[in-house]
Parts: sequence; C-alpha cells; structure tokens
Amino acid sequence: MADEAFTSITKEDLAVHIELLSSDAFEGRAPGTAGEEKTVSYVSSQFERAGAQPWKRKSYEQPIPLVEVTRKDGAVFSVEANGAKETFKLLDEFVPFAGTPKGAADLKNARLVFAGYGVDAPELGWNDYQNIDVEGAIVVLMRGEPARENDEDFFWGRELTEYYHYQKKYETAAQKGAVGAILIHTEESAGWPWSLLSGGGAGSSQYFIDEAQSEASLEVSLQISEPAAKRLFSLYGKDYDDVIQQANESADASFVFDGTADIRFAGQRRKLSSSNVIAKIQGASQPDECVIYTAHWDHVGVNTELEGDQIFNGALDNATGIAALIELAEAFNKLPEAPRRSVYFIATAVEEKGLLGAQYLVDHPVCAPEKTVAVLNIDSLFPFGSFEAMTIVGYGYSEIQDEFAAAVKTVNRVIQPDSNPEIGGFFRNDAYPFAKAGIPAIYAVGGPLNEKIEDDPALLQRFIDYGTNKYHKPADEYDAETWDLRGVEEDVKVFFEVGRSLADSEKFPNWRYDLPFRTLRDRMMAK
Repeated sequence: MADEAFTSITKEDLAVHIELLSSDAFEGRAPGTAGEEKTVSYVSSQFERAGAQPWKRKSYEQPIPLVEVTRKDGAVFSVEANGAKETFKLLDEFVPFAGTPKGAADLKNARLVFAGYGVDAPELGWNDYQNIDVEGAIVVLMRGEPARENDEDFFWGRELTEYYHYQKKYETAAQKGAVGAILIHTEESAGWPWSLLSGGGAGSSQYFIDEAQSEASLEVSLQISEPAAKRLFSLYGKDYDDVIQQANESADASFVFDGTADIRFAGQRRKLSSSNVIAKIQGASQPDECVIYTAHWDHVGVNTELEGDQIFNGALDNATGIAALIELAEAFNKLPEAPRRSVYFIATAVEEKGLLGAQYLVDHPVCAPEKTVAVLNIDSLFPFGSFEAMTIVGYGYSEIQDEFAAAVKTVNRVIQPDSNPEIGGFFRNDAYPFAKAGIPAIYAVGGPLNEKIEDDPALLQRFIDYGTNKYHKPADEYDAETWDLRGVEEDVKVFFEVGRSLADSEKFPNWRYDLPFRTLRDRMMAK
C-alpha cells in the first residue's frame, strides 16, 4: 500500500544513517579520500538494500575526473600605498584560492581597482565596469549585489539575482580582463562568520579536469575580512562606509586605487576521481521521463592544523540529506507498483567546493533535460523537533512549489518564503546548476513559522548556535541525546509526497515567466 511506503520513513531509521555517516570513521567525507571510499560504498550498499537499481550497468557510481589544488604555505597579499608596502596576514585577514587548475599565481605591481559589486547587468540598467578599465588589474569587489533600503523595485528588492553569486562576479571580472579578485567578506552578506574561512575547510579547491582552458578565468582570488577591507581602503585615504554606500547608490562608484598590489599563491596539484552515487526506480510506463532527488554526500574532511577535534563530521550538513535519500529510495520501492515515470536518487559529490557534482550531472545527464520533470534537492535538515512550516528557497520561482503546498498538508505544515533571502540560499545549493540550465529545481527545508520564531527564544538559539558554532566546523556532530528528528522525518515525508505526485502525473512544471530560466526551459521543451 502507498500508506505503507509513506510510514516506512521513520526518524529511527534516519538516525541510523546519520550517526554512521557522520562518525569519525568516515573522516569528514572529503572527496578523493578514504572517507569518500567509505561513503560511496555505504550509500551504494544502502541503495541496493533499499531495492533501487544502479543507474548504469552494475555500478551506482558516476565518476568525476577532477584536479585538486591544496594551498601551500607562503601565500602573500601586499599593497603599495604612499610609497610604503603594507602586508596582510594570511587567514587572519585574507584567504586565497587558486583561480585555475594550474594552481599558482604570482601577480606583481598589479593595478588595484574597486569595481563595486562587480555587476554588469544591462537588463537591470547596472554596470559597475562602465567607467573603468580592469585589463590586467586586481579587482576589489563587494559580496552580494546593490541594495537600496525600502526600494523593492531596485534589482529584485530583497530577492537576489544571479549577479549575487561570487562565481558570476569572477566570471565577469575575467571577461573584462582582470587577473585577480579580492572579495570583501561580511557576515551579513555571506551568512557565516569569518572564522568559517580562517578556521578550516578553505585549504583546497577542486576543478573539472577537462575544464575548457579557452574560457576567461582569474589567476587567483582572495576573500578578505571586513576589518582588513577597512584597513585596505584607509591606506588609500578612502572611508570604507562611504565607498560602500556609494556602491549601493550608483554604478559610478568604481575607482582606481593610487597604488599597486602583489599576490603570490602556490598550490599542490593532484588528480583525483570523485563520484556521484546514482540509483533509480524504473518508471512503469514513461521510464524516459524522470523526477530527480539530490543531496550532497561530501563534507570538508579533516584539518590537521587544528588543535583538538580535527574532523568535520558534517552531521547536519549533509548526513541528514543522504539519510533522506536512502529512506526515499526504500519508500518508493515499497509502493505497490512503480510510478509512471522513473525516479532517480543522486548523492552528489563536491558540493562544498562549488556544486561540482551537480554541475557534472547537468553536463552529463542521466535523464534527458527535456524529459526531466523536476529536481528536488535536500540539504541540511534541522533536528530541532516538529515544525509548522517548510521554507521554499526561491519562493514563487517555479510550479514545483504547488506540489509542496499540497504535500505539506500531510504533516500539518504550510509553505513559506525564505526569511533571509539576502544570503543567497537559492544560489548556494545543488538545485542551482540545474536551474541555470533551465531545468526546474527546488530546495526546501522544514522550520518554524517565520512570524513565530522570535516567540521561542530557545529554538531561535539552536539555529543561531548551529550557524555560529557548528556549521562547517568539527562541532557539527550527531548527538542522540539532543537531536530531535521528528521534523526531519516530516521533511522526508513531504519530499516523498512531492516526488510521488510528480512521478505519477503528466505535469512538466515550469519557471515563473519573468525568470531567465523560463526562456531556457521553453526552448528546451519546444525541441
């Protein structure tokens, strides 16, 4: 019976998977490590146990050839101002990243240019580069995008556009001729504290091994702390707050610093192969059409430079999502008959280093894009008890939301918009690479009602504590005594109902008419 499939999803079963996947034995689940081998083996075995078929031949794995660049000691960022050289402190003030798979950069006496938010958006009437030349320069950029208080008609108001994303900024800067970029980190714009970057998980980067070298790319990028940015601006007689205010008000705020900058970066390169783990339930009558569930299996591994606990266990992020995938595969297999359409369960790799596993799926699809009904992404489910709501990140963006609005009723919830869209959650999860390609995709997560969270200080504190003290830190561990998985069970049941509905229907959800993804989807479906 279908009810048996629904009720087979339990918090007790979820806990078993979460506890094991986030144990020290899995070494933080970093790609290209023994932790990956254990993770891929476990997820594959659980898909098999659940009765889901391998996606191709006899293997659940989709190999992804990569190059990893690990930062060596000795990275340098310094500037010349007023005839004197000023050097910034690695990790305390800046964190460098390789710009290309070659993993090295040595920029000397480069022009330093402030380019506002690094946005060139003709459709929005905004171009931070309109009056400056950045050929051969290092650009200094703000995170996020321009914002005007209480002006909902400016850009998209509180809702962000693709120009928010740092990768879009870097692509634009490289296309304009820049050789490096310095991104100013603020906790407000990033959504996490500087300690997340300086404390671990930022020592390596991954790239596709077959990445087109003909595409413009930066040689190196840095993120600098807000105090460091203020020091940088003051060295040139600029008031940081005034500059940022001008950058929000006008695309004419860009300027050339009266001095130069040096950036030196060296990295250790190695080739590695990571893997997406893919299982499916074959559709009964339309097997070429599909619904896809995704959740990333990777986390950030081990940082041997830390004192004390060095393992980033990633219990909430994202052992919860992988546990959900396994339970969903088992639930679909318990249905009295297979749905009309095929259903894929995909544990993606290398999410933490730039959504690379999801992007690889887009570039190497397991189901034709025009036959892909929807992508349902599961990431970081909160073990804080039963919830009244499910937050849709990118509220109103696609017709998949209608399915969630119906499905949440099965667990006595309602849907709601993201209460903090300014941190760009829509662009920071595995649904986004599919969205960029025009394929309808959604990320949703259970939580308290936005209007009631302030009424429960203890619950609010649990969310704050996770974001401040546990997110991407060794403290993100499973704790049977304090974790309450009732809400996680509800989340997974909602995802099950959404997927089952879409897999048994003839619907092909689309994007909202004014989104750029809509044009891509319409063109795709017209073939």
